[in-house]
Amino acid sequence: MALDTSKPFTRRRALAGRLTADEIEGPRFRRIFHGVYIRADIKVTTEVRAQAVMLIAKDGGYVSHHTAARLWGGWAPLSTDTHISTPGTESRTERRGIRAHRSEPGLVPVVRNGIPLAPPTRVFLQLAAEGLSLVDLVAVGDSLVAKGRVTQQELIDTGATYGGAGCRRARRAAGLVRDGVDSVMETRLRLLMVLARLPEPGVNRILRAHDGSWEYRIDLSYVGILLAVEYEGRQHAESARQWNSDIRRRTELEAMGWRILLVTAEGIYQHPERTVRDIKNALRDRGVRTTTRRPSVEWYREFVGEGAAA
Repeated sequence: MALDTSKPFTRRRALAGRLTADEIEGPRFRRIFHGVYIRADIKVTTEVRAQAVMLIAKDGGYVSHHTAARLWGGWAPLSTDTHISTPGTESRTERRGIRAHRSEPGLVPVVRNGIPLAPPTRVFLQLAAEGLSLVDLVAVGDSLVAKGRVTQQELIDTGATYGGAGCRRARRAAGLVRDGVDSVMETRLRLLMVLARLPEPGVNRILRAHDGSWEYRIDLSYVGILLAVEYEGRQHAESARQWNSDIRRRTELEAMGWRILLVTAEGIYQHPERTVRDIKNALRDRGVRTTTRRPSVEWYREFVGEGAAA
């Protein structure tokens, strides 16, 4: 069979296909991992790296952790490595750019686009065991639910029977996952509010016109008091078309009696206490009684830093 260099291939396979060592190491090809190459004009995506790693993986291996989360269409914190799980304690795939984990006994991978992957529920638990923060783990769950790969109840059920590393964090995170979350920053903003003991907002509520047609969608909202809290990303400011659309939308919502509170990345990462105070004041202005208690220990740990609650 002719060598298809538009897909990852091993050095051994290339030499058997009559490419020379100089050709393999030349400008026509690029190295993905040690001993694995692809044609130089092909973009090396997460999927391509996963295909490549499976060429050198031990029998029974499968793509897992951060890499599997992204291949399921979800979000995971950036990792420079391609993650794979293999059976046994020896001869695991250890090469630069590859992070090898020990596979879980009895786990049956799911083959997707020719690549064996850890199932979404197990990916969630794997990342909990890796020590992801509570907020990041909820973001993973939110993204997998949004893509229809898993339901919140499936994450809760799986976490309930899991007793491995990170089990308590996995159970807590599963309980905080919600359906319909559009982005990681939306997850962060929602948890900034919830872990600060503010009333939990609705997620991506749709407001409909009198004829029942879709009219507006609001990121985080308290419909009963017409208060919206929304994340304002840079893409809104950098796209004139989006910016103008946003202004028109806000003007129309405010004419309907809504108050819209915008939160930027700075408000989440640099000034979380001020952001919580602003939201709390907006709730009070709308007649909602809010707690006088300090934010939870989890809130301080996730948004301010260890020891801040002391």
